[in-house]
Amino acid sequence: MRAKRTAILIGAAAAAGAAFYLRRQSSALADPRLGAMAPVEPRVDRTVRSADGTGIHVTEYGPADAPTVVLAHGWTCAIGFYTNQIRALSRDLHVVAYNLRGHGGSQVPGKGQFTTDALADDLAAVLNATVPDGRRAVVVGHSMGAMSLVALAGKHRALLHRKVAAAMLANTGVTDLVTSSLLLPGPDGLRRFTAPISRALLGASLPLGTRPTAATMPLIRYIALAPRAPKDQVAFCAYIILETPRTVRGGFGATLGNLDLRTAVPHLDVPATVVTGEFDLLTPPKLGRRLAEDLPQARLVEIDGVGHMSPVEAPEILEREIRSLVDTYLTTTA
Repeated sequence: MRAKRTAILIGAAAAAGAAFYLRRQSSALADPRLGAMAPVEPRVDRTVRSADGTGIHVTEYGPADAPTVVLAHGWTCAIGFYTNQIRALSRDLHVVAYNLRGHGGSQVPGKGQFTTDALADDLAAVLNATVPDGRRAVVVGHSMGAMSLVALAGKHRALLHRKVAAAMLANTGVTDLVTSSLLLPGPDGLRRFTAPISRALLGASLPLGTRPTAATMPLIRYIALAPRAPKDQVAFCAYIILETPRTVRGGFGATLGNLDLRTAVPHLDVPATVVTGEFDLLTPPKLGRRLAEDLPQARLVEIDGVGHMSPVEAPEILEREIRSLVDTYLTTTA
């Protein structure tokens, strides 16, 4: 009888412990976009057509006649990734944000259209649609969004000079992404040896689910954020990342695995700020330093304590640097 009561007590304690764990996990994995990081309602919401006809989803915020800031997010992200910047900047600036092809509300392109040339054309279409003739913008690119800007400079140089006054390139690189990545520990020689495997994984459309779990949260933290990033930041990024279709993730992953935009870099001859994160494993600081050295006009900002997702992990610093570019290179008539 005593053994039976003991078994019941142990079972009840285990059930209570499991319930407590599940409540904690549910709280940790609740979508932060439903709370303090909820997206801002756009003033304009529309689709523009890229050169190949792909529909690119564009949103606009803030006063239309104010200086313009264009935001280009990165691989497996979406407009909502820039929620902090949109909320802070749109109080007095005209903020344009768009979804890269295949991401968010933009059209998923066909096979063979996950290229940097296509990304350049998409950004060109957004600039033509949202920056009036005779005016220019500050263009902010994070990760693959920054690569889009470099590709634009190589393919649409005249448009760059007409529409872009200054640029920010955050957490990015233009070549050697696989061999420079710090996701796999060990010496550089080992990463060169394992590069074919890394490229294959980047281009794979592996199923990761559509919502973060207790298993995917630590993985996303390790890959994309600093070790001590708050849980709400990790969950925020996880929800956005996992909403990207797996075919898009794999299509652009293959492009990133073989990326080489070095010949386009000298053409990005507008004032630029290059941002790196201390714990960025995807595009380590050495890639940002090399890019800043190779750009014709660049200033380097290295942020301590953050990973690859600096717009989420260090929003105040990003806002300060964007406003510095606006104040220095834009006026309402520029």
